[in-house]
Amino acid sequence: MLERYVDTGKVRFVYREFPLESLHPLAQKASEAAVCAGAQDKYWEMNERLFAKQEEWTAEGVTPTDLFKQYAQELGLDVGAFNRCLDSGQAAMTVQEDQMAGQMAGVQATPTFFVNDLPIEGGLPIESFGLVIDYVAAGGPRPEIIPEPGDPHLRGNPQSARAIAVAFVDYASADSAQHAREVLPELVKTYIDTGQLIYILHPWSEGADSLSAQAAAAAECAGQQGKFWEMHDQLFAQQDAWLKAANPQDSFADYAASLQLDADQFKECLGSDWARLRVQAGRVVGALYGVPGAPAFLFNNGQGQEGSPTFDEFKAVIDSILNQ
Repeated sequence: MLERYVDTGKVRFVYREFPLESLHPLAQKASEAAVCAGAQDKYWEMNERLFAKQEEWTAEGVTPTDLFKQYAQELGLDVGAFNRCLDSGQAAMTVQEDQMAGQMAGVQATPTFFVNDLPIEGGLPIESFGLVIDYVAAGGPRPEIIPEPGDPHLRGNPQSARAIAVAFVDYASADSAQHAREVLPELVKTYIDTGQLIYILHPWSEGADSLSAQAAAAAECAGQQGKFWEMHDQLFAQQDAWLKAANPQDSFADYAASLQLDADQFKECLGSDWARLRVQAGRVVGALYGVPGAPAFLFNNGQGQEGSPTFDEFKAVIDSILNQ
C-alpha cells in the first residue's frame, strides 16, 4: 500500500493507536513506546520494530519496557529522553486520545481502516484494498451491501420480506447466465413476488474495460431510465451474441431500442463516470465482504454460496431463514 499509494502521492496514511488492553495487556505500553519514539521523529521505525519483534517482547518472563528501551538505543534515539517519556507515562494521554477518537468513529476491533469515511474492519489483500482506495478516490458514493428501497438493484418488498439474498453476478459469466435464466425466475415467482425475499444484485467485473463491465454499464444506464431488470434479462438472454459481437456497444444499443429507451441518453450514459462508478461499486462491496468472485450469493443467516446453486439449493437456504 505504501509503495503503490502513499509513495505515489495518492493516499495520505494516518495511523492511530488502539491498544486492546483487555485482550493484550502489553499493548498499551507498546503504543506508548511508539509515541515516545515519535517524539524523536522515529515513530515508524519503532512501529516496524515492535511488530517485527512482537514474539520477543510478549514472551513469558521478559520485561517488555526493557526491550523497548533496547530498541530505542538500536534506533539511535536519545535513550535518556526516551526512557523518561516511557517511564513517566506522558505518552499515555496521546494513546488515550487516539482510542477515544476510534471509539467515537465506531472502532471495535483491530485492525480497522477508514478510507475517507468508509470503514473496513480487518485486513484486506492489497488488490482488494487498492480497489476500494481507487473507488473512493474517484468520488464513488459509499457502497452499501443492502441499498435503500427504490434502488433498482433491489427487488422485492422490504416491508414484508424476512429473507435476503445478495447476488454478485458477472454479465459475461456462463454460470451467472445460468442463474439468471433458470434460477432467478423461480425465485421471483416463489419468493420475491410473494413478498418473502429481497433479492439484491451487485455487478462484478474484472476491469473497467472488460466485457462484463461494459454490459453492467448497459444495465445501469437502462436502470437510469427505469429498465434495469429488463436490460438485465436481455443481457443474459443474448449473452452468446454480444460476447461474440465485433462491437458489443451496438448490441447494447439494440437492446435499449427494444426496451424503448431514449437512445441518446443511453449512449451518453454508457461512457460516463457515473456508470463506471456504479459498476465498480459492486466489486467494492464484494471486496469489503470477502467475496472471491462471481457468481456468489450471501444470505441474511450468514450463509454463502459460490458458483451457480440450483433452485432447490436456494430453496433450502431461504426456507430455513423463513422458518426460524
